Amino acid sequence: MSPDGRASTDTDTDTDTDTGTGTGVLVDHGGVRLHVLDNGRSDRPAPPVVVVPGMAEAAREYRWLLERLGDRRVLAVDLRGRGDSDAPATGYAWEDHIGDLRAAVTALGLRRPVLVAFSRGSSYALGYALRYPDQVAGLVVGDYWARHVRPPDAVVERQLSTRIRGVPMSERMPRHAARAVFAEARDHVLWDRLPELRCPVLVIRGGRRGAVVTDEVATQWRDALPTVRLATVENAGHDLWSRDRDAYLAALLPFLAALG
Repeated sequence: MSPDGRASTDTDTDTDTDTGTGTGVLVDHGGVRLHVLDNGRSDRPAPPVVVVPGMAEAAREYRWLLERLGDRRVLAVDLRGRGDSDAPATGYAWEDHIGDLRAAVTALGLRRPVLVAFSRGSSYALGYALRYPDQVAGLVVGDYWARHVRPPDAVVERQLSTRIRGVPMSERMPRHAARAVFAEARDHVLWDRLPELRCPVLVIRGGRRGAVVTDEVATQWRDALPTVRLATVENAGHDLWSRDRDAYLAALLPFLAALG
């Protein structure tokens, strides 16, 4: 963050995640430095897209998406404790993550972005859209419920050893941060609040075993928000794009096109 409150930039040179693109930007939120990748296409008239990664994902894993959505400005946020953002000892509640998104949107001057979220990141994006309903052009939920929960301790221990694209969660983010994300979580059941949303909503789910949005959960979405749009990536489980990025984009692009 520069002394006058604007985001500071640096050239991000990580090359561990395919051929995507993006310039690294540092944003401050209450003394926590947040790293954001920006494809720099600020001259495009379409609403900007803010990618909100899943639980232990990093922004660099979405370089490919910044490139493929090259007709608009796209940014991917390293949430606190992930990627190249700071990992404070505490401060990992639902509200803290929503505040991180707000800090990035404000510092980078984004007007009514589309939030494209994945897994647990969807609960943060949903919370943002509920808190700032007139300042979001669209919301994409990546295979998730309308809830934010604190799992039991036994489940947390299993989660820490869960592999995401071959890498255990404990190696993807500092262990203290991973534990704090769960320990500081409180249950926020949001189904009854969905009618408060004022933007179009797309829920993308996987069609294979492991998907969170089963047929039953899809029905919950439709019942709670009759205007919701649902799309299925047939060859995916909870990880919506690793097997087939084109199939994921086929679900996403029509929604973005309809928003302008």
